[in-house]
Amino acid sequence: MPELPEVETIARILNTFLPGKTIQAVRIIRAKNIENDPAFFTHTLKGKTFLHVSRRGKYLLFHLTDGWVVLSHLRMEGKYFEGKAGQAPNPYDIVFYDFTDGSSLRYEDVRKFGRLRLNREDEVENIPPLSELGPEPWEAKPDVFLMDLHRHASLPIKSALMDQHIIAGIGNIYADETLFAAKISPKEAAKDVDEKQAITLLQSANAVLKEAVLEGGSTIRSYHPKQGMSGQMQNHLEVYGKGNTPCPRCGAPLRSIRIGQRSSVYCPVCQHEEGKPFIVGISGPIASGKSTVSAYLAKKGYRILDADELSHEAYTVPSIRKKIARSFGEDVLTPTGIDRAKMLNIVSEDSKKRKRLERIIHPYVYQKTQEVIDAGKDLIIAIDMPLLLTSPFLNQCDLVIGIAAPEEIRYQRLIARGVDPKRALELNRSFPMAKCKKAAGILLDGSGSLSDLEQQLDAYPFL
Repeated sequence: MPELPEVETIARILNTFLPGKTIQAVRIIRAKNIENDPAFFTHTLKGKTFLHVSRRGKYLLFHLTDGWVVLSHLRMEGKYFEGKAGQAPNPYDIVFYDFTDGSSLRYEDVRKFGRLRLNREDEVENIPPLSELGPEPWEAKPDVFLMDLHRHASLPIKSALMDQHIIAGIGNIYADETLFAAKISPKEAAKDVDEKQAITLLQSANAVLKEAVLEGGSTIRSYHPKQGMSGQMQNHLEVYGKGNTPCPRCGAPLRSIRIGQRSSVYCPVCQHEEGKPFIVGISGPIASGKSTVSAYLAKKGYRILDADELSHEAYTVPSIRKKIARSFGEDVLTPTGIDRAKMLNIVSEDSKKRKRLERIIHPYVYQKTQEVIDAGKDLIIAIDMPLLLTSPFLNQCDLVIGIAAPEEIRYQRLIARGVDPKRALELNRSFPMAKCKKAAGILLDGSGSLSDLEQQLDAYPFL
């Protein structure tokens, strides 16, 4: 979605040719995008002349004679184009303004989410949606900005920056860029931002947005402010859309997570949240070398949270043992845990029983893992969890280390462990290796020796 710099760019381009154009006719192609009565919209605008175009937040304001203004929000795919009066519409056109000089202004929207509304000039700023917008970033006062952040206790700072009621014009792209410039984690709670950070955030937002305006905004996906013109800010973005690439400041892999259903990219080192643990997740198929990585990180001072160890611990909990006995029979239990060979035989042959076992064990493993994270503060933590990629901890990880090894090597390792390799590998057949590679900031080759693996890890000084 176009943000402040893109909308500002569009306004400036429109101002190069639109002022002085008088509307001869308005042709509405898709009435659902017009928030007024279509007849009122067309009748009122006929004969009016465009004076200039301004911007408020992500909205365009088309100012016309006789005190009228058209409010336009482009949403995902809205675009304005010059054309000729009377030209035939395409399937994505919303409205045409045909001018007395034979030219036209065409609004096109492939996704058809954009909205237009005609208002009186003297009321447009005092009624929704403009009346609900926060200040422009360069007009925001740090003390008011800080109070607004603290009023949104449940929001992470990334979501707060994108809340148009707090500050206007910032979306996903420039929120990532602003937070990186300010060295603040997107996960930090808005209520925890202090006065110094609030000032830094506003300074960073202003610097990032002003640079973006100078560059004509970011041309991403299908955004084009005008035929033949594209913004250049995408060539200067530091982190947006660059997950798992090296941080331009420290070289650590940039991390991409989901915050408020939006992708968020940040540097886990430069933007580390003070007082919170640094969390490394380790993922890979069975016998690929996860335990070796965990052991090496333990030597470096990491607190290791091993899901297998927590699972074994769960098998000693009376309430969990009762559930297992009811679902799988008493004979799978031993006095100190579980008969792993018997359980492997059961779950490898029946996916429903495997899911049932996971529903019994996983809540305990998740609870114990979360307890350590919550109490960890400045700890460095490594989570060794076979199902990390589908767990609630993936988004909490500051770094994911993926590890892979050929099946024939893993087969031999399983034999050495005394595990039935055919059953174990079949049970692990659905491991999402493609998802692992996508999530991993570091991808290790686990086919070699312990020394080989340690040398690979030593290449990352921030670990």
